[in-house]
Amino acid sequence: MTVVVLFIRIGMGFEFPIPWNDETAFTAQAFEFSRTGSFFVYGLNSERVVMWMPPGYMLLLAGVYKVFGYSFEISRWVSTLLYLGAFGVGLAIIRSTLTGWRQTLAMLLMLVAFLSPYSLAIANIARMEGLYTLIFLLSLLAAVRGKYALGLALVLFGATVHYNAVYFLLPYGALVLWKIVRRETLNIGPGELLALVIAALALAGYGLFVIKHIDGFWQDMRFQFDFKLGSPVMSGSEGWRLLGLLLLVPCLQLITHRRFGAEALLSLYGVAFIAMALNGHSMWYSYAYCFGFCLLLLGVLVSTSTLSRNWWRVSWALIAGGLLYQLALHASSGNPQLDALKPRLSTFSRDFLPEAEIQKVRTFIADLPADATVSFGYSGVEPYFFADFARSGARWTGSAHSVTQVFPARSVDYRVLCDSAMFPAYLAMYDWDGYPRKSQDSGCAITRLSKDQADEQ
Repeated sequence: MTVVVLFIRIGMGFEFPIPWNDETAFTAQAFEFSRTGSFFVYGLNSERVVMWMPPGYMLLLAGVYKVFGYSFEISRWVSTLLYLGAFGVGLAIIRSTLTGWRQTLAMLLMLVAFLSPYSLAIANIARMEGLYTLIFLLSLLAAVRGKYALGLALVLFGATVHYNAVYFLLPYGALVLWKIVRRETLNIGPGELLALVIAALALAGYGLFVIKHIDGFWQDMRFQFDFKLGSPVMSGSEGWRLLGLLLLVPCLQLITHRRFGAEALLSLYGVAFIAMALNGHSMWYSYAYCFGFCLLLLGVLVSTSTLSRNWWRVSWALIAGGLLYQLALHASSGNPQLDALKPRLSTFSRDFLPEAEIQKVRTFIADLPADATVSFGYSGVEPYFFADFARSGARWTGSAHSVTQVFPARSVDYRVLCDSAMFPAYLAMYDWDGYPRKSQDSGCAITRLSKDQADEQ
């Protein structure tokens, strides 16, 4: 697994996946924080800090930039290392819950989940999936080892990275309900209590940050909810039916084992990953189906290892067959958006953008007067040039007013259109400023806009 992930990072560093505008947003705030101690980025919003995402991932990147310096390469390397860390934690979970042939089978299932192209995409893109997946798997590892409060603390801490942490409260809600119904006590050790305090302080710090920028937070949250609610909640009735069926798995485990054990925790975390994918409405969440069905299968394997009656084992084998089909389906077929980005043989012998074109733009930026503005169309290539803009005093910008508000459009001095045959055609619909990508290897075209042209943009 490690060899495959490193091969993609080194051999297809910006070809799988190609640069994405999400990376522009997240790395820009991290870069500015590493330089100025502020998350304000003129290119994202000229008036205020963008508040559409918790700052945990950006703080991690900022720390890396502070120590190692900034580059687009290092941003993606961080995701690669986080993904490898998540795989290591996954192996630790298996070793903590299974032995013998079941452990070997579980490792093979985990390889299927982690080596799916829809999972590998998050190992080579500067987004926060690698970080919060590592955190949530660490919380699962703590929980299956009986450290429930530590697991909860890690989920709460994960909320400072992404709001997707809410889905992973499901196992702990079920745990509390189980303890109440069974009238069982829940012991919390000193270390776990400390972890809960640290998580609470992290959330309080984020809360203070939100209060300081409360108007921007409400505006950006409206944008996020408008986007999410543009699609059916949990992907509609089919998604709700799927979740209902999958929740039967941990319910059966609780009934048959009469305990809240590793088997139920694995299954509940699996359901949480799938709920995140169903309600996320994002192409990058395809990996969560693979992880979710893999964890459900691990839960079934634990169940079969602790039940003695053959008819129960046969029942769990039938359930495992259905889950295995779903894992194979989602590991091999994701969605049309990601399918267009999957690596092909031709990918290995080409660059998304030739180094000569990147250097041409860097030379252009170095000669710009201070405060000149340059739009790249918010196309995802901006992170190549953050350090160059910082040195020259010029500013990169999007063509829209901000990343959460299209109008009023901005006036810019220059437009740089970096095109590549690797851009999927569906991205052209976002190039509304008069400079659409044509998915051709035409390099980077630099256009100086007259004042009248700039006002029209």
